[in-house]
Amino acid sequence: MRKSSFPTIAIAGFALALTTGAALPTAQAEVIHQNALAALHAPQPPVVKAQSVVLMDADNGQILYEKNADERRAPASTTKIMTMLLVMEAVANHKISWDDEVPVTPDAYQVATTSDVSNAYLDPREHFTLRDMMDFIAVLSANDATVAVADRIGGDKDNFVAMMNQEAKRLGLTGTHYMNPDGLPQQDHYTTAMDLAKLSRYLITHYPQVLEFTSKPNVTIKSEVRKQTNTWPNTDEMIGHYPGVDGLKTGFTDDAGYCFVGTAQRNGVRLISVVMGDTKNDIHQRFVDTQKLFDYGFQQFTETKAAAEGHPLAYTVSVPNGKSTKLAVTAGDDLIVDLPAGVQGQVKFVSQPVVAPVHQGQKVGTLEYVVDGNVIAETDAVAAADDPKANWFVRLLRGIGHWFSGLLHRL
Repeated sequence: MRKSSFPTIAIAGFALALTTGAALPTAQAEVIHQNALAALHAPQPPVVKAQSVVLMDADNGQILYEKNADERRAPASTTKIMTMLLVMEAVANHKISWDDEVPVTPDAYQVATTSDVSNAYLDPREHFTLRDMMDFIAVLSANDATVAVADRIGGDKDNFVAMMNQEAKRLGLTGTHYMNPDGLPQQDHYTTAMDLAKLSRYLITHYPQVLEFTSKPNVTIKSEVRKQTNTWPNTDEMIGHYPGVDGLKTGFTDDAGYCFVGTAQRNGVRLISVVMGDTKNDIHQRFVDTQKLFDYGFQQFTETKAAAEGHPLAYTVSVPNGKSTKLAVTAGDDLIVDLPAGVQGQVKFVSQPVVAPVHQGQKVGTLEYVVDGNVIAETDAVAAADDPKANWFVRLLRGIGHWFSGLLHRL
């Protein structure tokens, strides 16, 4: 559970979205997108200036607030979230190590010498490791470092972009298409606030180490070629100024406006905020909007674990041809739900037909969290133990018994 001592922000709507599934394999409960808002009696949402907004609980994928969440928009440097994910996957799959050198390719140097673009001002004569480049990407939003990494991991930029789109498809990001790894303006390069929230959740859930990069307040670049050292602050102005913030990615172009995908954790609860198309007149407004959203999420909702993974439940499922005709049920994953103050629901088990043999951990139904008749969240219900198929003689006796029972009933 969570509470916050920060000032209360009022609100007016509440939404839930399906954010997991085969495309996003996590150990979290799935949250249903439906028109069950009235049942939750959610408080007023904050007034934000961003054009597209999502506030998500990263622990369960529940959407606490959304505005124009599925509207396709230019993502600017929030594109680099996908780039960082592919970096983390490449390291995890031993395709590259953090200490491997990443050359400053001609493509990267061309970007480095482009004016009015966020860069680390890399030179082909310099030597930087993948860890260095990740610092430049995560902290400085450096486009030249991004292109260098794309060339190193993908072989060339075009192949890396193909990898980005393939990953987007795998993750079910249906409103996203990439044309480059850095987010510089290009036709047919777009995403949505909802896709950014889903992508960010996947990244920090599967590769939490990425936050070690995004949470750095600054980064120092030592250039042996230019014989100088420069230290630049993180483009995320909330780092060190809002409790719990440890990432994730800023972005700006004239087409995209100011964007920010932020994440913060308090008392074991992690939120993800996405603001896109924020006012071009104030570079700080995206952070003001994000603080309002975080305040709302941490203050107005309490995260509750309605059922714990593997914990015995007061439910059984019928297995007519099993050695045991009834089988105990447990939660396949934690069933986590965010509720406003004063709102309560209950866990309901919905069974499905089950035929022996049944294996421990096999899905046998669904656990639903219901508020005023509306399903707010759900997760798989699984068998608590094995149940082999009964032998033919036992099944025969059961059949005879059922026949006699039916006959006596008719008499």
